[in-house]
Amino acid sequence: MVVRHSGRGWGGVATMRNSILLTALLGIVFFVADRYYKPNWLHSYWPYLLLFYMMLSVLLHRLMSYVKDPKSSQFTTFFMAFTTAKLILSLTFMGVMLYNNVPGRNVFVISFLGLYLVYTSFEIYGLTRKLRPNS
Repeated sequence: MVVRHSGRGWGGVATMRNSILLTALLGIVFFVADRYYKPNWLHSYWPYLLLFYMMLSVLLHRLMSYVKDPKSSQFTTFFMAFTTAKLILSLTFMGVMLYNNVPGRNVFVISFLGLYLVYTSFEIYGLTRKLRPNS
């Protein structure tokens, strides 16, 4: 049975908008920091890292929008499967970059994992915030 996109469910447009706003905010902060302060904790590939995590967020929101009831086991299965896939894709992306001798490997890994934690925390916060009123 195919479930059609309903536009409702996990969060729809508002949740997607919040992810875009998070990416825009991080982009502005990183741009200003890179342009004016040149911090040693920010890798020069930061735009690619933001793009990678933004694409994963878009994919999460699109997949989760197909689940009609956020309290169903299907929702939990989708979310856990996506979280696992996100971890595997992230490690694969990081591995490919390291294999290709990205400059500043330590800074790259720290920047990459920091963004992973920020986006994952943001997604979990958004999920619990959406589910809390329905408890």
